[in-house]
Amino acid sequence: MKVITSLALACVLLAGCAHSSKYHIAAGDTQKIQSLERIYLEVEPLENGPLSVEIHPEPWRYQAAASNVAAAQYSAPPPPPGTSAGQAAAAGVAGGLIGTLIVSEMAKGQAQKAAQEPAQPLIEALMGRAIERDVREALVDGMLTSEFAAGNAVEYGPLPEKGAPQLVLLPSIKLTNGLNVLKFNINAELRNGGRQPLYRNSIEYWSAGTGSGDKQENLVYWRAADLEAFYAELQQAIAHTSSYLAHSLGGTLPEVDTKQATHKIAGGSGWVMMRGNLVYSTDDYTVLKDLRGNIKIISGSLVL
Repeated sequence: MKVITSLALACVLLAGCAHSSKYHIAAGDTQKIQSLERIYLEVEPLENGPLSVEIHPEPWRYQAAASNVAAAQYSAPPPPPGTSAGQAAAAGVAGGLIGTLIVSEMAKGQAQKAAQEPAQPLIEALMGRAIERDVREALVDGMLTSEFAAGNAVEYGPLPEKGAPQLVLLPSIKLTNGLNVLKFNINAELRNGGRQPLYRNSIEYWSAGTGSGDKQENLVYWRAADLEAFYAELQQAIAHTSSYLAHSLGGTLPEVDTKQATHKIAGGSGWVMMRGNLVYSTDDYTVLKDLRGNIKIISGSLVL
């Protein structure tokens, strides 16, 4: 019991060490969704604040440098008299796990802070622009004007009663580590009072690259003309993600290729390789379902 309690406590402590977006494994029951008389829409505050910066690559060098000190600092104390060998061994394993987990999350926390620092002027500018309100209003408008809403009576507002069908959207805005690509993600979950959701998925949009490898140049690009480029890209992102979310909920998402393949997508001055099922492709953007079933909308044309 002490081992379980210790691990549970470690998880609580680690929750505040670092932050990153979580992606759902896609699941959905179209037949049950279509049978609902009304769905209530809720948009939660932006995950991780107005903007977060991705960590690439993972900061293993920080973990290696701090592992011995941190593991010793957070290791379990000696067992009390009368503790059996098995109990002591279990406690030692728990202490080692806690130390490893905390070291890993501390390293990620340090790297996250370092990644965020160059983007701080942009983050502060967004905080002064009511970004939460802008994203919420755009998402609500996108969902309420969709074909899915027309056929399923989607309504924005509080639940009239406990257990009523509710579609919860958790949005997040990110920049890649070089500050050159904007990513907008929606984690969506539709519940109808049961233990398992009727629908769960993550829909993400990637902008084309800015064309520069310099972080300061990219920061200037996003901040120029009162954040004009940033908001223009964000507007596109919300329009695309809400549209494909609506198609996915309604079971009307097209799928060009039912077989998974590795696709190369070129956009701006770079390209990305991603494995999944091709959904849609134009000269401007490519839509895939990745190996989780998540929908990826990537600015760029399909090369192969």
